Amino acid sequence: MLETKWGLRIISFILALVLYLSVNDIFNVFVTQEQLSGDDTVVINDVPVETIYDKKNLYLSGAPQSVNVKVTGPQAIVRKTESMMDFSVKLDLSKDLVGDHKKKFQVEGLSDKLTYEVQPKTTNITLAEKVSTTHAVEAEINPSRMATGYELVEKQVDPTQVSITGSSDEIAKIAYVKATLSNKTKVSETTTEEAEVGVFDSNLNKLDVTVKPTKVKVTMKVQPISKVVKIVPVTKGSLPDGLTLKGITLSEDEVELQGKRSTLDGIGDIEVEVNLDTINADTSFNEKIPLPSDVSKVTPKQVTVKVDVTKNGS
Repeated sequence: MLETKWGLRIISFILALVLYLSVNDIFNVFVTQEQLSGDDTVVINDVPVETIYDKKNLYLSGAPQSVNVKVTGPQAIVRKTESMMDFSVKLDLSKDLVGDHKKKFQVEGLSDKLTYEVQPKTTNITLAEKVSTTHAVEAEINPSRMATGYELVEKQVDPTQVSITGSSDEIAKIAYVKATLSNKTKVSETTTEEAEVGVFDSNLNKLDVTVKPTKVKVTMKVQPISKVVKIVPVTKGSLPDGLTLKGITLSEDEVELQGKRSTLDGIGDIEVEVNLDTINADTSFNEKIPLPSDVSKVTPKQVTVKVDVTKNGS
């Protein structure tokens, strides 16, 4: 009987212990600690590169803005390093002279329990004497930005000039300084937008220089594309027997058309059709001005047509 009681007590104790460990996540703690004690490898992307050189007198080109760093070591330290990013990558050029150089990246602030590899390991850079100049900015506006029936009549840039800094070789190549608008919205009224400034050589290759300011304001002044043309009456059909056409007059001699420039240039006059089959006496009526293809607007939209007839023999 006692043996049975003690057996039950031991079994109860074991079950209670298992339940306690399970509730308090002790097993998971053991597993996690075991996992975190192992080694791990991770690639940390887009780590900023700090460049060290004589920024007052020299101009640096070719250095990347960021690199990737591969770190290996205890999993807990690797995870902390990846989440905290508590290290830096430097490119020390403080002792380098003007010219081309192949340099290694330096990593500072990593735990001594980690090993690392910078990707790429080296970079080719150029140090040159710094030169600054000012240059006028030209606004580059795609004609497709203009809404149908409108044309660009003036473009203004503010500020009109920018400061450009770079090596003497790059500065000497400057052929174009352009403010290019990226917006694609159709423009039908005066509009101001911000545009990025780019510096190019004669072959439109972008130069490795620094521009201040990097953006300018471009104002586009637009107006409707219009043309004034004559309107003339033309007849179709015929009057009933006994009537002769005396004359046709219109309330307007001209109308203003709005549309594509290429379309308007090909239009000489507009014909207003008068159907004589419907005329039995002197009459007046309103007639819409026919809208030619690719013409977006006509002013006025209609004219009054006056038809005078006379009876034969009177």
